[in-house]
Formats: sequence, structure tokens, C-alpha cells
Amino acid sequence: MNPSNGSWSEYRKWRNLSWLALVGYMPIVLGVGLASIRLFDTFTPAFVLAFAWMVFIVIVGNICLRFSCPKCGKAFFAKCWYYNGFAQRCLHCGLPKYANPLVHR
Repeated sequence: MNPSNGSWSEYRKWRNLSWLALVGYMPIVLGVGLASIRLFDTFTPAFVLAFAWMVFIVIVGNICLRFSCPKCGKAFFAKCWYYNGFAQRCLHCGLPKYANPLVHR
């Protein structure tokens, strides 16, 4: 397997996990909240889960944003203090997203 394919598949894994964390937050926390009210007459487990899930979103989002470019090794989506999560090219070397760094010049 090409090393660049491995790094791009790693990026896709973290990207999908961050989307799952964002999209799944409300339904899962709401479901746990409703179940905890019905079973235990308290909303506390939902508050704990909501806080933990928010921490999870921040951690996974940061891992995704700090993905290292397979070509130059610097952060693909970040430049000093500037982050662009929608960048289609590396902000440092210009490598297109999902491109093979061994072929692209």
C-alpha cells in the first residue's frame, strides 16, 4: 500500500469520526436524557454525557484539523494561527487534498 494512501485513509477516519461526533451529539444526549428521566427520575447522566461528548468533539476536531500533510509534514489545514478546515490544498506546500505526494510536484 502506498504510504500516502495510508495517511489519507487516516485523515478520512478522523474526519468521519468528527462528523459522527457532531451529528450524533443531539440524538444520543437527548436519548440518554429521556431514558435517565424515565428510569432514574434525574437528568444528571445526560449532563455528564453532554459534557464528555463536548470534550470528545473538541479532541477529535483538533486531531482532524492538525492532520500532517503527507508531502511536507506540516499541518495541512493550519498555518501558524490560521485554520481552514475546508482547504482543498495544503496551506504550506499546495498539495491537493487526497493527492499522492510522490507523484504531485
